[in-house]
Amino acid sequence: MKQIKYWLRNYFGFSQRETNGFLFLLLITVLAAAAPFLFDSLIKSTGYNPLKDQAALDSLAAQLDHVAPTGRYATKDAPGASITAPIRLHRFNPNTATQADLVELGISRYAAGNIIKYRAKAGGFKYKEQLQRIYGLPDALYQQLYPYIDLPAQPDKQNNDHRSRPADNQVYANRPSFKTERPDYRLQPFDINTADTTQLKKIKGIGTKLSARIVNFRDKLGGFARPEQLAEVYGLSPEVVDSLHKYTFVQPDFTPRRIALNTATLEELRAHPYVGFNLGRLIIAYRTQHGQFQSPEDIKNIKLVNETIYQKLRPYLGL
Repeated sequence: MKQIKYWLRNYFGFSQRETNGFLFLLLITVLAAAAPFLFDSLIKSTGYNPLKDQAALDSLAAQLDHVAPTGRYATKDAPGASITAPIRLHRFNPNTATQADLVELGISRYAAGNIIKYRAKAGGFKYKEQLQRIYGLPDALYQQLYPYIDLPAQPDKQNNDHRSRPADNQVYANRPSFKTERPDYRLQPFDINTADTTQLKKIKGIGTKLSARIVNFRDKLGGFARPEQLAEVYGLSPEVVDSLHKYTFVQPDFTPRRIALNTATLEELRAHPYVGFNLGRLIIAYRTQHGQFQSPEDIKNIKLVNETIYQKLRPYLGL
């Protein structure tokens, strides 16, 4: 063993502790590899002989074969069990037949009991197909018994037909007819620049939030100059915008509130939806450098304002 340790230390450069650990790990590996063979040899040495247990089971089975079933378990019918007694088919009414009568027809005691329970709860069978719903009654047996069931094949339609026909009773015939005339309510178009939230909410699809949002945008804008501006209100669907075009209008002579280009402060300018902070700051810078605006069209001298922006701002520009 010392020679093995000496060789391992020289070959691998192990310390004394590492050499001992390596030898211990090697021993465990060898034992783990040999374990299956050791256990297999132990099992073979002890051996299990099943002949004794098999002989005892055979003896017990032989004793059970000679014992006949007794008591209530011998006569108990399982659901749907077949009857060994000869079947005598004859015409019968499931509403009056006893359990014994049903058993003679080949119906198991279990299914016969269900028939009696069903007719007691449902008030009897009205037609043949109801018998097919009984739990435990095989479909093959039902088809065999079908010609002998003393019931109609289908529900009585006469009782149902008179319910669906209009009543011809004199009481109903002489009853005066009442026709309630509902007023034909149609929303009349209204001015979008004077409407309040109550009027706006009469349009389908506009609630409290949207109506307040429309009024708020209109107040910041200074009024709607064109109906097309309604589409700029945040949150309005195309269907609601179409309804607004249908039920609202802008007066032809309406003049929006104007922006005073020469006196408006930055706060006033930035509050307008079409101006904002950047353009408002440039307007003030322009009039500081070049003096007052001589006409609203002078705003086009600001590089940020192109023709599209100017046409959009034009109804709201003043001096």
